[in-house]
Amino acid sequence: MIHRSFIRNCKPVTLIAVLLAVTNTVSADDWPAWRGPRGDGISLEVDVPLSWSTDSNIAWRTELPGVGRSSPIVSGNSVFLTTGVADDLTRRVLCLDRKDGRILWNTVVHQGPGGKMHQDNTMASSTPVTDGESVFAVFVDDSGMTVAALDNGGNIRWKTSPGSFFSNHGFAASPVVFGPGVIVNGHQDGTAFVIMLDKSTGKELWRYTPAVNLRSFSTPVLIQHAGQHQLILTGSQQTVALDPTDGTVIWYAAGPSEKFVCTPSIGHGMVFSFAGSPDKKALAVRLGGQGDVSETHVVWRNERGMPYVPSPLLMGDYLHIVNDLGVYSCIEPKTGEVLHTARALGSTYSSPVAAAGRIYMFEDTGRCTIFENRPGFHVMSRNDLSEEVYTTPAISNGHIFVRTVNAMVCIGEGQ
Repeated sequence: MIHRSFIRNCKPVTLIAVLLAVTNTVSADDWPAWRGPRGDGISLEVDVPLSWSTDSNIAWRTELPGVGRSSPIVSGNSVFLTTGVADDLTRRVLCLDRKDGRILWNTVVHQGPGGKMHQDNTMASSTPVTDGESVFAVFVDDSGMTVAALDNGGNIRWKTSPGSFFSNHGFAASPVVFGPGVIVNGHQDGTAFVIMLDKSTGKELWRYTPAVNLRSFSTPVLIQHAGQHQLILTGSQQTVALDPTDGTVIWYAAGPSEKFVCTPSIGHGMVFSFAGSPDKKALAVRLGGQGDVSETHVVWRNERGMPYVPSPLLMGDYLHIVNDLGVYSCIEPKTGEVLHTARALGSTYSSPVAAAGRIYMFEDTGRCTIFENRPGFHVMSRNDLSEEVYTTPAISNGHIFVRTVNAMVCIGEGQ
C-alpha cells in the first residue's frame, strides 16, 4: 500500500494544478493521455485548425503497421500509439516524430493470441499514457493482461502480468498516471480487478476487487474534491469513487446500467456517468457522499439518446453528447434538462474534443464537424479526411493528430 504522507504533505491546490503535477515533466501543450492532460477532452490552446481537406492544411500523413483503435498521445516531439500485428500476433508501441511523422521506433511489447473480442475491437484498443519519462501501455491476450513501461527511446523498462483476463468483448480501457503509480482498469468477465503499479518498477501498490465480474472499457478519471483525491471509476454495474492512494472505496452509486465504455465527465460538483448495455442510460451523482449514495446523491437520470461508445464532453455550462448513431443532445448539466437534440451526424465511435471554445466531432467516415459550445448544434465548419476514423484525436501545439484505420494524420500547417 502507498503511505498517505506523500499526499498529506502537499498544499491544497486546484484540480488543474493537481493533474498537471501528476503528469510530471509533460508540458502544458502536450496531450499525454486519453482525453488529454485533464482527462476531460479539452485543450487550452486557442490556435487550432478550423478547416482542412485531404490535400490542404495537412502537415503529414504516415501509414501505420498493424491495426488498432487506440488513440494517439503527444509528449514533446513524440506521438505515441499502440498497434497489433495479426501476422505475428505482436502488440507494439510506436513513436512518431511529431514534426514530420517519421516512425522513430516500433517496439514489440507482447506476443500471443488475440483472445475473444467484439468484432469492432482490436488487439490494441487501449490508449497509452505518458508522464514525460515513460510510456505505459496495456495489452491482453487469451490468458492474461500485460502492462509495460517504455522509455522515450523505445526500450522496455519493465513488464508485468497483473492477472488473468477474459472478456467476451476484449479490452480497451486506458491506463492513468497518479503520483508514483499507473492505474489500470481490469474490469472483465473473468476475475475483475483495478490495480495501481509503481511507475518505476511495475510492483503492485494496491488492488481493488469490484463487486461483480463484468467487463468495462471505461477509463477512470482523477479529480480532487474538498481536498481529497478521488478516482472516478465506472464498471461492475456501479459508478464508484476510489481513493487513488490506496484503492479504498469512498462512495458508490448503482448504475446507470451494467456495462460501460464511456469515460465519465466531472464538473459542477457532480459526476456524469454513462453506460450502454443492456440499456443506454446516464446519471448525475453529486460529489461529497460516503458509502452507498444511490438514494441520496443521484441528481438526475436520462435514458433517451445516450451513448454507448463515444464519451460525452462537458464544456462549461453544457454537456455535449453524441451517441453511436450520430444523435446529438445538449444537456444542462446541473438539472439534466435536454436543451437540444437532433440527428446531426452519421455513425460515430470517436469521442468529441474541444479547443478554442469549439467542439470537434469525427464521424466513422472521417468527416469532422466543428460546432459552437452552446445549444442548437451551430456548425462552424465540416471537413473530411476521406478515411475511416474510429479513434479520438489529440490536440497539441496548434495541430490535431488523428489516427485513421490505416494512418496517422497531422492536421495543420507544416511544423
